[in-house]
Amino acid sequence: MGKAAMTRQDSAFGKVEHVIRSHTFGTLSTLSLAGLPNATAVVYAVSAPSQPLMLYVTTRTTTAKTTNIRSHPEVAFVIPVPRRTIPLFPPAAVQFQATATIVGSHDTAALAAFQSTWFHRRILHAEQRIVSQTGEMCFLAIRPHRALSTYGIGMSALSILRRPRQAISRVHIPPNR
Repeated sequence: MGKAAMTRQDSAFGKVEHVIRSHTFGTLSTLSLAGLPNATAVVYAVSAPSQPLMLYVTTRTTTAKTTNIRSHPEVAFVIPVPRRTIPLFPPAAVQFQATATIVGSHDTAALAAFQSTWFHRRILHAEQRIVSQTGEMCFLAIRPHRALSTYGIGMSALSILRRPRQAISRVHIPPNR
């Protein structure tokens, strides 16, 4: 790949990474031990920009998603990007396949991600309060595979209507990310 193509790819990744970092809600899809799909709405936090791209979800060791990841670490993740000006129009989205691992409640990278904003600190505090009554807290560390698929990122609703094929894109994560 030439230098110009790498620069375009890095720029495209930067735009998608900005979308990922500016949102906090997604849908995590896992497979049960029997191979049945399970989708769960989650709040996520993102690793520091200087680190490899990793999403973190706070949860408990007893949840279905944690149990599923123990047996099937391959997951799918979707981040909807609502259109505030045209709420009836389908949201833009970032979606990807990933590998999830279960990390302990004292994992420094996960804690740093959840300490990064006021909102994330509130989520972490609420989870810690729930865990004090019902079980052991853990984090899910979700590492996207090499490509992120997108729909409508950076496009207006009118542009999507006029050029629907251009709304679908695939962005590769740079090797250093």
